[in-house]
Amino acid sequence: MIIICTSVYLWRWKRHFPTAAVCLGLLCVLLLAWIIGLLLYQRNQLTSFDTLTKERDQIQTSYNTPTKVRDQLQTSYNTLTKERDQLQTSYNTLTKERDQLQTSNNTLTKERDQLQTSYNTLTKERDQLQTSYNTLTKERDQLQTSYNTLTKERDQLQTSYNTLTEERDQLQTSSNTLTKERDQLQISSNNLTKERDQLQTSFNTLTKERDHLQTISNTLTKERDQLQTSSNNLTKERDQLQTSNNTLTAERDQLQTSYNTLTKQRDQLQTSYNSLTKERDQLQTSYNTLTKERDQLQTSNNTLTAERDQLQTNYNTLTKQRDQLQTSCNTLTAERYQIQTNNNSLTKEREQLQTSNNTLTEERDQLQKEAECLKQSLVQKVCPDGWKKLGSSCYYVSTETKSWEESRQDCRNRGADLVVIKSEDDQTFVNWLCGVKNYVWIGLTDSVSEGTWKWVDYTTLTTK
Repeated sequence: MIIICTSVYLWRWKRHFPTAAVCLGLLCVLLLAWIIGLLLYQRNQLTSFDTLTKERDQIQTSYNTPTKVRDQLQTSYNTLTKERDQLQTSYNTLTKERDQLQTSNNTLTKERDQLQTSYNTLTKERDQLQTSYNTLTKERDQLQTSYNTLTKERDQLQTSYNTLTEERDQLQTSSNTLTKERDQLQISSNNLTKERDQLQTSFNTLTKERDHLQTISNTLTKERDQLQTSSNNLTKERDQLQTSNNTLTAERDQLQTSYNTLTKQRDQLQTSYNSLTKERDQLQTSYNTLTKERDQLQTSNNTLTAERDQLQTNYNTLTKQRDQLQTSCNTLTAERYQIQTNNNSLTKEREQLQTSNNTLTEERDQLQKEAECLKQSLVQKVCPDGWKKLGSSCYYVSTETKSWEESRQDCRNRGADLVVIKSEDDQTFVNWLCGVKNYVWIGLTDSVSEGTWKWVDYTTLTTK
Protein backbone atom coordinates (compact mmCIF):
# COMPACT_ATOMS: atom_id res chain seq x y z
CA MET A 1 0.00 0.00 0.00
CA ILE A 2 2.81 2.40 0.85
CA ILE A 3 4.69 1.64 -2.39
CA ILE A 4 1.69 2.49 -4.55
CA CYS A 5 1.26 5.91 -2.89
CA THR A 6 4.88 6.93 -3.45
CA SER A 7 4.76 6.05 -7.10
CA VAL A 8 1.70 8.29 -7.52
CA TYR A 9 3.52 11.28 -5.95
CA LEU A 10 6.57 10.79 -8.15
CA TRP A 11 4.39 10.75 -11.26
CA ARG A 12 2.76 14.06 -10.25
CA TRP A 13 6.16 15.75 -9.57
CA LYS A 14 7.49 14.71 -12.99
CA ARG A 15 4.31 16.08 -14.57
CA HIS A 16 4.82 19.72 -13.10
CA PHE A 17 8.64 19.86 -13.47
CA PRO A 18 8.79 21.65 -16.89
CA THR A 19 6.57 24.50 -15.76
CA ALA A 20 8.65 24.97 -12.61
CA ALA A 21 11.87 25.06 -14.62
CA VAL A 22 10.41 27.71 -16.95
CA CYS A 23 9.34 29.87 -13.99
CA LEU A 24 12.75 29.56 -12.36
CA GLY A 25 14.46 30.61 -15.60
CA LEU A 26 12.24 33.67 -15.90
CA LEU A 27 13.06 34.64 -12.32
CA CYS A 28 16.79 34.36 -13.03
CA VAL A 29 16.46 36.58 -16.11
CA LEU A 30 14.52 39.19 -14.14
CA LEU A 31 17.12 39.11 -11.34
CA LEU A 32 19.97 39.56 -13.83
CA ALA A 33 18.18 42.50 -15.48
CA TRP A 34 17.61 44.13 -12.08
CA ILE A 35 21.31 43.77 -11.15
CA ILE A 36 22.39 45.32 -14.48
CA GLY A 37 20.01 48.25 -13.99
CA LEU A 38 21.26 48.80 -10.42
CA LEU A 39 24.87 48.92 -11.62
CA LEU A 40 23.98 51.48 -14.30
CA TYR A 41 22.12 53.63 -11.70
CA GLN A 42 25.09 53.56 -9.33
CA ARG A 43 27.46 54.62 -12.12
CA ASN A 44 25.22 57.62 -12.94
CA GLN A 45 25.01 58.53 -9.26
CA LEU A 46 28.82 58.47 -8.97
CA THR A 47 29.25 60.85 -11.91
CA SER A 48 26.63 63.27 -10.53
CA PHE A 49 28.32 63.06 -7.10
CA ASP A 50 31.66 64.06 -8.63
CA THR A 51 30.12 67.09 -10.35
CA LEU A 52 28.42 68.12 -7.08
CA THR A 53 31.72 67.85 -5.13
CA LYS A 54 33.43 70.08 -7.72
CA GLU A 55 30.67 72.68 -7.43
CA ARG A 56 30.84 72.48 -3.63
CA ASP A 57 34.61 73.15 -3.69
CA GLN A 58 34.11 76.18 -5.92
CA ILE A 59 31.44 77.61 -3.60
CA GLN A 60 33.67 76.88 -0.61
CA THR A 61 36.51 78.96 -2.12
CA SER A 62 34.08 81.83 -2.83
CA TYR A 63 32.86 81.49 0.78
CA ASN A 64 36.40 81.70 2.26
CA THR A 65 37.14 85.12 0.66
CA PRO A 66 34.37 87.05 2.52
CA THR A 67 35.33 85.24 5.77
CA LYS A 68 38.87 86.64 5.41
CA VAL A 69 37.43 90.12 4.90
CA ARG A 70 35.25 89.61 7.97
CA ASP A 71 38.27 88.57 10.06
CA GLN A 72 40.16 91.69 8.98
CA LEU A 73 37.22 93.90 9.95
CA GLN A 74 36.97 92.04 13.26
CA THR A 75 40.64 92.77 14.08
CA SER A 76 40.17 96.47 13.25
CA TYR A 77 37.03 96.43 15.44
CA ASN A 78 39.04 94.95 18.35
CA THR A 79 41.75 97.61 18.01
CA LEU A 80 39.12 100.33 18.14
CA THR A 81 37.57 98.80 21.25
CA LYS A 82 41.01 98.78 22.91
CA GLU A 83 41.50 102.46 22.05
CA ARG A 84 38.07 103.22 23.41
CA ASP A 85 38.93 101.41 26.68
CA GLN A 86 42.16 103.40 26.97
CA LEU A 87 40.25 106.64 26.50
CA GLN A 88 37.76 105.44 29.11
CA THR A 89 40.57 104.84 31.63
CA SER A 90 42.02 108.30 30.96
CA TYR A 91 38.52 109.71 31.41
CA ASN A 92 38.23 107.94 34.79
CA THR A 93 41.63 109.26 35.94
CA LEU A 94 40.59 112.79 35.01
CA THR A 95 37.35 112.42 36.96
CA LYS A 96 39.35 111.19 40.00
CA GLU A 97 41.67 114.20 39.75
CA ARG A 98 38.67 116.47 39.50
CA ASP A 99 37.17 114.88 42.64
CA GLN A 100 40.45 115.35 44.50
CA LEU A 101 40.53 119.00 43.47
CA GLN A 102 36.91 119.24 44.57
CA THR A 103 37.78 117.86 48.02
CA SER A 104 40.68 120.31 48.37
CA ASN A 105 38.28 123.05 47.27
CA ASN A 106 35.83 121.97 50.00
CA THR A 107 38.57 122.00 52.66
CA LEU A 108 39.58 125.50 51.59
CA THR A 109 35.96 126.65 51.74
CA LYS A 110 35.73 125.22 55.31
CA GLU A 111 38.85 127.18 56.33
CA ARG A 112 37.40 130.27 54.68
CA ASP A 113 34.17 129.79 56.69
CA GLN A 114 36.14 129.43 59.93
CA LEU A 115 37.92 132.72 59.24
CA GLN A 116 34.60 134.18 58.13
CA THR A 117 33.08 133.52 61.57
CA SER A 118 35.59 135.96 63.10
CA TYR A 119 33.94 138.78 61.08
CA ASN A 120 30.57 139.42 62.74
CA THR A 121 30.00 142.66 60.84
CA LEU A 122 29.17 141.07 57.45
CA THR A 123 26.64 142.94 55.35
CA LYS A 124 23.38 141.54 53.95
CA GLU A 125 24.69 141.63 50.40
CA ARG A 126 27.47 139.15 51.19
CA ASP A 127 24.96 136.83 52.89
CA GLN A 128 22.77 136.90 49.80
CA LEU A 129 25.73 136.10 47.56
CA GLN A 130 26.74 133.30 49.92
CA THR A 131 23.27 131.74 49.71
CA SER A 132 23.39 131.91 45.91
CA TYR A 133 26.84 130.28 46.06
CA ASN A 134 25.43 127.41 48.13
CA THR A 135 22.51 126.91 45.74
CA LEU A 136 24.90 126.78 42.80
CA THR A 137 27.07 124.19 44.55
CA LYS A 138 23.94 122.08 45.21
CA GLU A 139 22.94 122.33 41.56
CA ARG A 140 26.47 121.35 40.55
CA ASP A 141 26.32 118.29 42.86
CA GLN A 142 22.94 117.32 41.40
CA LEU A 143 24.32 117.63 37.88
CA GLN A 144 27.33 115.56 38.97
CA THR A 145 25.04 112.79 40.27
CA SER A 146 23.01 112.86 37.06
CA TYR A 147 26.28 112.73 35.13
CA ASN A 148 27.33 109.60 37.07
CA THR A 149 23.93 107.94 36.49
CA LEU A 150 24.20 108.64 32.77
CA THR A 151 27.68 107.12 32.65
CA LYS A 152 26.33 104.02 34.41
CA GLU A 153 23.47 103.76 31.92
CA ARG A 154 25.93 104.13 29.06
CA ASP A 155 28.07 101.31 30.50
CA GLN A 156 24.98 99.11 30.87
CA LEU A 157 24.00 99.80 27.27
CA GLN A 158 27.57 99.01 26.24
CA THR A 159 27.39 95.62 28.01
CA SER A 160 24.05 94.87 26.33
CA TYR A 161 25.65 95.83 23.03
CA ASN A 162 28.51 93.38 23.67
CA THR A 163 26.07 90.58 24.61
CA LEU A 164 24.13 91.17 21.40
CA THR A 165 27.32 91.02 19.36
CA GLU A 166 28.28 87.73 21.06
CA GLU A 167 24.81 86.33 20.36
CA ARG A 168 25.14 87.38 16.74
CA ASP A 169 28.51 85.61 16.47
CA GLN A 170 27.06 82.43 18.00
CA LEU A 171 24.15 82.49 15.56
CA GLN A 172 26.60 83.05 12.72
CA THR A 173 28.65 79.98 13.71
CA SER A 174 25.47 77.88 13.94
CA SER A 175 24.44 79.06 10.47
CA ASN A 176 27.89 78.07 9.16
CA THR A 177 27.58 74.56 10.56
CA LEU A 178 24.16 74.12 8.89
CA THR A 179 25.43 75.06 5.43
CA LYS A 180 26.21 71.67 3.82
CA GLU A 181 24.57 71.86 0.41
CA ARG A 182 25.30 74.17 -2.48
CA ASP A 183 22.25 76.42 -2.13
CA GLN A 184 22.79 76.82 1.65
CA LEU A 185 26.46 77.75 1.10
CA GLN A 186 25.39 80.40 -1.44
CA ILE A 187 22.93 81.90 1.08
CA SER A 188 25.63 81.95 3.81
CA SER A 189 28.06 83.76 1.46
CA ASN A 190 25.38 86.44 0.88
CA ASN A 191 24.84 86.70 4.63
CA LEU A 192 28.60 87.15 5.13
CA THR A 193 28.69 90.03 2.65
CA LYS A 194 25.83 91.67 4.55
CA GLU A 195 27.66 91.10 7.83
CA ARG A 196 30.78 92.70 6.34
CA ASP A 197 28.73 95.81 5.61
CA GLN A 198 27.29 95.78 9.13
CA LEU A 199 30.78 95.43 10.66
CA GLN A 200 31.92 98.31 8.48
CA THR A 201 29.10 100.48 9.84
CA SER A 202 29.92 99.41 13.43
CA PHE A 203 33.57 100.26 12.69
CA ASN A 204 32.54 103.77 11.60
CA THR A 205 30.31 104.23 14.68
CA LEU A 206 33.16 103.15 16.97
CA THR A 207 35.52 105.67 15.38
CA LYS A 208 32.92 108.36 15.99
CA GLU A 209 32.55 107.22 19.59
CA ARG A 210 36.35 107.36 20.06
CA ASP A 211 36.39 110.97 18.81
CA HIS A 212 33.48 111.80 21.10
CA LEU A 213 35.28 110.36 24.15
CA GLN A 214 38.37 112.37 23.18
CA THR A 215 36.32 115.57 23.22
CA ILE A 216 34.89 114.63 26.64
CA SER A 217 38.43 114.05 27.92
CA ASN A 218 39.44 117.52 26.71
CA THR A 219 36.41 119.13 28.42
CA LEU A 220 37.29 117.34 31.67
CA THR A 221 40.86 118.63 31.53
CA LYS A 222 39.49 122.15 31.07
CA GLU A 223 37.14 121.63 34.04
CA ARG A 224 40.06 120.39 36.16
CA ASP A 225 42.01 123.56 35.32
CA GLN A 226 39.02 125.71 36.24
CA LEU A 227 38.70 123.93 39.61
CA GLN A 228 42.43 124.46 40.16
CA THR A 229 42.06 128.20 39.51
CA SER A 230 39.05 128.40 41.90
CA SER A 231 41.13 126.57 44.55
CA ASN A 232 43.95 129.09 44.08
CA ASN A 233 41.45 131.95 44.39
CA LEU A 234 40.13 130.50 47.65
CA THR A 235 43.65 130.15 49.06
CA LYS A 236 44.35 133.80 48.13
CA GLU A 237 41.09 134.84 49.83
CA ARG A 238 42.02 132.87 52.95
CA ASP A 239 45.44 134.54 53.06
CA GLN A 240 43.86 137.98 52.63
CA LEU A 241 41.42 137.31 55.48
CA GLN A 242 44.30 136.05 57.63
CA THR A 243 46.36 139.18 56.94
CA SER A 244 43.36 141.43 57.69
CA ASN A 245 42.82 139.52 60.95
CA ASN A 246 46.49 139.96 61.85
CA THR A 247 46.32 143.71 61.09
CA LEU A 248 43.21 144.03 63.28
CA THR A 249 44.92 142.17 66.13
CA ALA A 250 48.00 144.44 65.75
CA GLU A 251 45.76 147.57 65.86
CA ARG A 252 43.99 146.17 68.92
CA ASP A 253 47.34 145.62 70.66
CA GLN A 254 48.46 149.18 69.79
CA LEU A 255 45.21 150.61 71.14
CA GLN A 256 45.65 148.50 74.29
CA THR A 257 49.18 149.87 74.82
CA SER A 258 48.00 153.45 74.20
CA TYR A 259 45.16 152.85 76.66
CA ASN A 260 47.63 151.59 79.26
CA THR A 261 49.89 154.64 78.75
CA LEU A 262 46.87 156.95 79.10
CA THR A 263 45.82 155.24 82.32
CA LYS A 264 49.35 155.66 83.65
CA GLN A 265 49.33 159.37 82.73
CA ARG A 266 45.91 159.70 84.36
CA ASP A 267 47.24 158.14 87.55
CA GLN A 268 50.26 160.46 87.49
CA LEU A 269 47.98 163.44 86.92
CA GLN A 270 45.77 162.22 89.74
CA THR A 271 48.71 162.01 92.10
CA SER A 272 49.93 165.45 91.00
CA TYR A 273 46.39 166.73 91.38
CA ASN A 274 46.23 165.40 94.90
CA SER A 275 49.55 167.02 95.73
CA LEU A 276 48.37 170.28 94.19
CA THR A 277 45.13 170.16 96.15
CA LYS A 278 47.14 169.70 99.30
CA GLU A 279 49.35 172.64 98.35
CA ARG A 280 46.25 174.63 97.44
CA ASP A 281 44.73 173.89 100.80
CA GLN A 282 47.91 175.01 102.45
CA LEU A 283 47.92 178.17 100.31
CA GLN A 284 44.19 178.60 100.96
CA THR A 285 44.81 178.53 104.63
CA SER A 286 47.62 180.99 104.18
CA TYR A 287 45.52 183.24 101.92
CA ASN A 288 42.32 183.71 103.89
CA THR A 289 41.85 187.08 102.37
CA LEU A 290 40.99 185.79 98.89
CA THR A 291 37.59 186.87 97.75
CA LYS A 292 34.72 184.49 96.90
CA GLU A 293 34.63 185.79 93.29
CA ARG A 294 38.13 184.47 92.59
CA ASP A 295 37.13 181.10 94.02
CA GLN A 296 34.05 180.95 91.79
CA LEU A 297 36.02 181.97 88.72
CA GLN A 298 38.67 179.39 89.57
CA THR A 299 36.14 176.60 89.91
CA SER A 300 34.42 177.57 86.63
CA ASN A 301 37.82 177.63 84.92
CA ASN A 302 38.61 174.16 86.22
CA THR A 303 35.26 172.75 85.04
CA LEU A 304 35.72 174.25 81.56
CA THR A 305 39.22 172.74 81.21
CA ALA A 306 37.87 169.33 82.30
CA GLU A 307 35.05 169.50 79.75
CA ARG A 308 37.56 170.51 77.04
CA ASP A 309 39.78 167.52 77.88
CA GLN A 310 36.79 165.15 77.77
CA LEU A 311 35.71 166.54 74.40
CA GLN A 312 39.27 166.11 73.08
CA THR A 313 39.37 162.47 74.19
CA ASN A 314 35.93 161.84 72.66
CA TYR A 315 37.11 163.40 69.42
CA ASN A 316 40.17 161.14 69.32
CA THR A 317 38.13 157.99 70.00
CA LEU A 318 35.60 158.93 67.30
CA THR A 319 38.37 159.44 64.70
CA LYS A 320 39.83 156.00 65.56
CA GLN A 321 36.40 154.36 65.25
CA ARG A 322 35.88 156.10 61.90
CA ASP A 323 39.23 154.74 60.60
CA GLN A 324 38.37 151.21 61.79
CA LEU A 325 34.95 151.35 60.14
CA GLN A 326 36.57 152.56 56.90
CA THR A 327 39.02 149.64 56.85
CA SER A 328 36.25 147.11 57.60
CA CYS A 329 34.12 148.64 54.82
CA ASN A 330 37.00 148.29 52.37
CA THR A 331 37.58 144.63 53.35
CA LEU A 332 33.86 143.89 52.97
CA THR A 333 33.74 145.41 49.48
CA ALA A 334 36.77 143.37 48.44
CA GLU A 335 35.21 140.20 49.88
CA ARG A 336 31.93 140.93 48.10
CA TYR A 337 33.77 141.26 44.79
CA GLN A 338 35.58 137.95 45.34
CA ILE A 339 32.33 136.14 46.20
CA GLN A 340 30.74 137.65 43.09
CA THR A 341 33.59 136.27 40.95
CA ASN A 342 33.18 132.84 42.62
CA ASN A 343 29.47 132.99 41.87
CA ASN A 344 30.16 133.70 38.19
CA SER A 345 32.71 130.86 37.99
CA LEU A 346 30.20 128.45 39.56
CA THR A 347 27.51 129.47 37.08
CA LYS A 348 29.94 128.79 34.23
CA GLU A 349 30.79 125.40 35.76
CA ARG A 350 27.08 124.58 36.06
CA GLU A 351 26.56 125.40 32.39
CA GLN A 352 29.54 123.21 31.45
CA LEU A 353 28.14 120.33 33.48
CA GLN A 354 24.78 120.88 31.80
CA THR A 355 26.40 120.63 28.37
CA SER A 356 28.30 117.47 29.38
CA ASN A 357 24.99 116.07 30.70
CA ASN A 358 23.35 116.78 27.35
CA THR A 359 26.23 115.14 25.47
CA LEU A 360 25.95 112.04 27.66
CA THR A 361 22.21 111.83 27.06
CA GLU A 362 22.83 112.05 23.32
CA GLU A 363 25.48 109.33 23.60
CA ARG A 364 23.06 107.13 25.54
CA ASP A 365 20.39 107.63 22.87
CA GLN A 366 22.91 106.70 20.17
CA LEU A 367 23.85 103.52 22.02
CA GLN A 368 20.18 102.65 22.41
CA LYS A 369 19.67 103.17 18.68
CA GLU A 370 22.67 100.92 17.96
CA ALA A 371 21.25 98.26 20.28
CA GLU A 372 17.90 98.46 18.45
CA CYS A 373 19.73 98.14 15.12
CA LEU A 374 21.54 95.05 16.37
CA LYS A 375 18.26 93.58 17.54
CA GLN A 376 16.75 94.21 14.11
CA SER A 377 19.80 92.64 12.45
CA LEU A 378 19.11 89.44 14.38
CA VAL A 379 15.69 88.96 12.75
CA GLN A 380 16.98 86.00 10.68
CA LYS A 381 18.34 84.09 13.70
CA VAL A 382 17.20 80.51 14.43
CA CYS A 383 15.69 79.72 17.84
CA PRO A 384 16.91 76.62 19.77
CA ASP A 385 14.77 73.53 20.28
CA GLY A 386 11.85 74.14 22.60
CA TRP A 387 11.82 77.93 21.98
CA LYS A 388 9.09 79.91 20.19
CA LYS A 389 9.95 82.73 17.79
CA LEU A 390 8.17 86.08 17.33
CA GLY A 391 9.85 88.62 15.05
CA SER A 392 13.50 88.85 16.12
CA SER A 393 12.99 87.35 19.60
CA CYS A 394 12.88 83.78 20.94
CA TYR A 395 10.63 82.85 23.87
CA TYR A 396 10.95 79.92 26.30
CA VAL A 397 8.40 78.88 28.95
CA SER A 398 9.86 76.94 31.90
CA THR A 399 7.83 74.34 33.76
CA GLU A 400 9.67 74.86 37.07
CA THR A 401 8.36 77.08 39.92
CA LYS A 402 10.94 79.63 41.14
CA SER A 403 11.21 83.15 42.58
CA TRP A 404 11.75 86.24 40.43
CA GLU A 405 15.53 86.37 41.08
CA GLU A 406 15.94 82.61 40.48
CA SER A 407 13.90 82.82 37.29
CA ARG A 408 16.01 85.69 35.98
CA GLN A 409 19.24 83.80 36.81
CA ASP A 410 17.87 80.74 34.96
CA CYS A 411 17.17 82.93 31.91
CA ARG A 412 20.68 84.40 32.07
CA ASN A 413 22.18 80.92 32.27
CA ARG A 414 20.34 80.16 29.03
CA GLY A 415 21.81 83.30 27.41
CA ALA A 416 18.56 85.32 27.64
CA ASP A 417 16.57 87.41 30.15
CA LEU A 418 13.00 87.74 31.43
CA VAL A 419 10.47 88.86 28.84
CA VAL A 420 10.11 92.62 28.12
CA ILE A 421 6.67 93.60 26.79
CA LYS A 422 6.80 96.72 24.62
CA SER A 423 3.74 96.33 22.36
CA GLU A 424 0.27 94.82 22.16
CA ASP A 425 1.57 92.06 19.89
CA ASP A 426 4.09 91.01 22.55
CA GLN A 427 1.32 90.94 25.15
CA THR A 428 -1.00 88.78 23.04
CA PHE A 429 1.86 86.45 22.10
CA VAL A 430 2.85 85.98 25.79
CA ASN A 431 -0.79 85.36 26.73
CA TRP A 432 -1.09 82.77 23.94
CA LEU A 433 2.23 81.13 24.84
CA CYS A 434 1.67 80.91 28.61
CA GLY A 435 -2.10 80.79 28.81
CA VAL A 436 -4.37 83.36 30.42
CA LYS A 437 -4.89 81.34 33.63
CA ASN A 438 -1.18 80.61 34.20
CA TYR A 439 1.00 83.02 36.20
CA VAL A 440 4.54 83.71 34.94
CA TRP A 441 7.35 86.14 35.83
CA ILE A 442 8.08 89.06 33.47
CA GLY A 443 11.13 91.38 33.31
CA LEU A 444 9.60 94.27 35.35
CA THR A 445 11.00 95.33 38.77
CA ASP A 446 11.28 98.25 41.23
CA SER A 447 14.35 96.90 43.05
CA VAL A 448 16.49 99.98 42.22
CA SER A 449 14.04 102.56 43.67
CA GLU A 450 10.77 101.44 45.23
CA GLY A 451 7.74 102.63 43.31
CA THR A 452 9.68 103.30 40.09
CA TRP A 453 9.09 100.33 37.77
CA LYS A 454 11.68 99.56 35.10
CA TRP A 455 12.22 96.72 32.65
CA VAL A 456 15.33 94.52 32.83
CA ASP A 457 16.74 96.37 29.77
CA TYR A 458 16.75 99.58 31.97
CA THR A 459 13.84 101.25 30.15
CA THR A 460 11.02 102.84 32.16
CA LEU A 461 7.48 101.48 32.18
CA THR A 462 5.12 103.46 29.93
CA THR A 463 1.34 103.14 30.19
CA LYS A 464 -0.92 104.06 27.31
